[in-house]
Amino acid sequence: MNPNVIELFSLEPAQLDGFLSIGWFRIQQTIFTTNILYFNDQQYDAIWLRVRLHEFKPDRKYNKLSSKNNRFRTEIKSLRITPAHEALYNLYKESISFEGAPSLHSLLYGQNDFNVYNTHTIDVYDGDVLIATGCFDLGTNSAAGIFSVYDPAYKKFSLGKYMIYKKMQYCKEENFTYFYPGYVVPGYPSFDYKLEIGKPAIDYFDPVQKKWYAIYNDAEEFR
Repeated sequence: MNPNVIELFSLEPAQLDGFLSIGWFRIQQTIFTTNILYFNDQQYDAIWLRVRLHEFKPDRKYNKLSSKNNRFRTEIKSLRITPAHEALYNLYKESISFEGAPSLHSLLYGQNDFNVYNTHTIDVYDGDVLIATGCFDLGTNSAAGIFSVYDPAYKKFSLGKYMIYKKMQYCKEENFTYFYPGYVVPGYPSFDYKLEIGKPAIDYFDPVQKKWYAIYNDAEEFR
């Protein structure tokens, strides 16, 4: 891909809101945007999404995931990477088919030792064992989901989707207006799950018109 990238040395919460509102997103300690992605040497469109949190309500899928995972303890707090987080990330990285960042610290910080974002983590524990973690950045009235990883031994619990729901529910309770989960890629189904989390309160960004439009409108569905 050939994105526009801005290296950041400081970032106010309202500035993050502004970037997110025009289809920009975090990578390490930069912010970038692109409308084109390449997978297996094939070009695809990147469609940026946001969820209108005031219209988001826990649905049947969320309730099913919550029932399945209520045996686990969940904590949300300001970012602090621990050895347990790095060990979990390494477990997850070994299970995926694509190349991930060498470490969780690298994924979030790159070559830097500072964080310009107001990042929070969601941690899921089975007893005292960390089995899943994810990060999201907070602006003034918007938040962006950055990543979610989990112990492959717990794959059947759909913890990645569960954590996205929990991030959104937390942001809704904190009276945020929008949650930005990243992009979907028409014709490349690996990201299609984002079209179900927050349905029907999902918008997509039109980079030509520079406007957001509802994906689901009455009986019409986004393709």
